[in-house]
Amino acid sequence: MKLNDLLKENKIVAFGFDAVKDLVRFDNKDSENTVIISTIAPSLLVRHGVNEYYGLELSKDTVYKTGLDIIKADIDVSKYRLHALEIYPLEKQQDFVIASRHEGTIEILKNEFPFLENAPVYERVEADDIKGKHVFGILPHHLIPECDLYTSISIKGFDYVKDNDIKGVELIERIHIAETPIMLEKID
Repeated sequence: MKLNDLLKENKIVAFGFDAVKDLVRFDNKDSENTVIISTIAPSLLVRHGVNEYYGLELSKDTVYKTGLDIIKADIDVSKYRLHALEIYPLEKQQDFVIASRHEGTIEILKNEFPFLENAPVYERVEADDIKGKHVFGILPHHLIPECDLYTSISIKGFDYVKDNDIKGVELIERIHIAETPIMLEKID
């Protein structure tokens, strides 16, 4: 589905960077249906009680400053169902993968979780790399349904250009490791 069609038919609640939040100016204020759109990590949506949302399929190389910039790009959106796992099944406590290109994050994960010590680390992942695995790290929305479980890692206010080598106390103060793994199902 295209974002522009979603906006024409629905009121929206938006989570993400400023241009995404700006999209609420362009929704259908007369619609009786409200949907959620997001670019933030699904584990953060859990905190807001979200269990279904539309993920925006944004190009990594494009910068969007306003909601209108996103609308002009006529991007695709996919609908997802989110399941937070409060109880962690024993059979899922295996086949771990780290998805991160940030050395400090990888170091913290391996220190915090000894079972990740020998886990493969991928700077960039393909669906086959994570199928049937429990992934710790950062994945785009469209890849999360490919893994069995996903534990999101984020760094508050991270900018790869200026924070590439962030380590130590500063990293520890800014890193967020999701409390529970999630399962994400693409439904549309």
